[in-house]
Amino acid sequence: MAAIIKQSYTPEKKSIGDLLSMTNPAIIVPDWQRNYSWRTEHVETLWNDVLRFSEKSGHVLTDEYFFGSVVLVNGADQRLLLLDGQQRLATSTILLSTIRDAIMPLDSVTGNFIQTTWLSGFDPIRQAQIQKIRLNVYDRDFFKRLVSDPRLADYDEPQPNHASHNLIAAARHFFAKSISEKIADLDQTGASAWLRRIVAILTDHFTVIAAFSDSEDNAAEVFETLNDRGIGLSTPDLLRNLVIRRTPESHLAEVVERWEDVISFETDTEIKSFLRHYWVSKHGDVKSQSLYREVKSVIEAQNLNSVSLSAELSDAARLYRNIRSATADTENASEILAHINSVGPGAAILYPAILSVLAILKPEDAEKAMQALLNVYTRDGIIGQVENSILENRLYKAARSLRSHKSLQLFFTEIAEGALSDDDVRSAFRRLSLSQNGPRRYLLLCIEMAKRQTGELKINKPNKVHVEHIYPQKPEQGQRWTTHNQHINRIGNLSLLDKRINSGIKNAVFSAKKSHYANSEIIMTKELVSVDDWTPDSIAVRQESFAGMAPTIWPLSL
Repeated sequence: MAAIIKQSYTPEKKSIGDLLSMTNPAIIVPDWQRNYSWRTEHVETLWNDVLRFSEKSGHVLTDEYFFGSVVLVNGADQRLLLLDGQQRLATSTILLSTIRDAIMPLDSVTGNFIQTTWLSGFDPIRQAQIQKIRLNVYDRDFFKRLVSDPRLADYDEPQPNHASHNLIAAARHFFAKSISEKIADLDQTGASAWLRRIVAILTDHFTVIAAFSDSEDNAAEVFETLNDRGIGLSTPDLLRNLVIRRTPESHLAEVVERWEDVISFETDTEIKSFLRHYWVSKHGDVKSQSLYREVKSVIEAQNLNSVSLSAELSDAARLYRNIRSATADTENASEILAHINSVGPGAAILYPAILSVLAILKPEDAEKAMQALLNVYTRDGIIGQVENSILENRLYKAARSLRSHKSLQLFFTEIAEGALSDDDVRSAFRRLSLSQNGPRRYLLLCIEMAKRQTGELKINKPNKVHVEHIYPQKPEQGQRWTTHNQHINRIGNLSLLDKRINSGIKNAVFSAKKSHYANSEIIMTKELVSVDDWTPDSIAVRQESFAGMAPTIWPLSL
């Protein structure tokens, strides 16, 4: 249930132009608010609404377009805090900045008017550009430089550092492209008139109901209440709001800086995944949809210190990025992480345990622990096709447990508890059929390394070495087996082959491929030359030999 907010609001109808022309007090997005989050589909919807309004209104603009509601709180120091409506006001500002650039060469008077009225004005006292709307601390400078500031002769476009920066840049690119297409066939007079009309529609005829309040005390509670009522704020937004509002003013700058690491992933989805995996690694399993409620309850029940929590999150975020980029203290550990990332999205269930491993164990033990995790996932998750939920229970428990007992041996015991036996692995491998390229390429690579025994093997990247279907995916006419679907993706029917060779023989019959296999440097592929004919029985025999090797290649104990 939404909280009861003990403050009153005064509703007023305002145009977008009215709101963006305010400078005293200035409109500011609180630092605990969400980052810019509109994607291209949202930006395109706004643009289409503007165009439809223009076409519907005819020669004289008289109608209004209801653009929703915004919530503002009169804060201290002449600040007008924007609690709801950031995405609409920020995107409107992006559109105005794009029109400014398009109209400036045609009509500099109008271009300068757009700049000083709705984007930013020069303060001669402070000798600085003052933004009409200022986003939170993570987006503020980028938005100011890309959108609000005038584009003078020495203008240098900023480079994005966060996922939200990419969205801001994408919105501006969309508007710039759309405007360019609209005015391409118009002369200077026609283009100027059309651009002025779009500005008038947005600033005068797009209206909102603005709810103003004089109380800042419950601003953060309003933020959460809006989410409860369906605004759809994300877990990172809500969590940052919670942590920042619990932070003493004297430590606020430190917490804000720590959260830079947390939000510096490429997408919001990655931020959410990191936060969940971090929490799982420390506190056990929690589902994405209930993550914020769980985190909030623990923070409040244990009265967790915001500075310490933010520092932990910052350190964990760096580890998480290293995991995703396969960067570790040793070359071998980096290779293990690369294998984990290559086998497919299902292997993400290993990330909480890896976070615990990297945070707790010394490098040589961490390497052993990560290899053990990969072996367990390969045996149960890839070969045994055990449901992820069953694996999660075991791995998440071990991740949390390692934080307290700090024992590598106990960690081995916990992740191996209930795992498939060697006989079960062999049996499952005999039946194994995989359609996803990541896991089957990894299995073949490890089998090839086992055949070489020396461990000295450098297989090129997937764009250089392909997974080869010995019996082809698209057989030539008259060559298709009646059991095609049952055999095409069996591991016994797969091998590794150089892309250059593979592209020339991919649909050929087996006899035509053998001479090419003879030229391969890959042992498992070269071995095919000794096979007389390729049949379902040949696949079964080859897969049986691989199955016999599997428990040794991916042992439960290291």
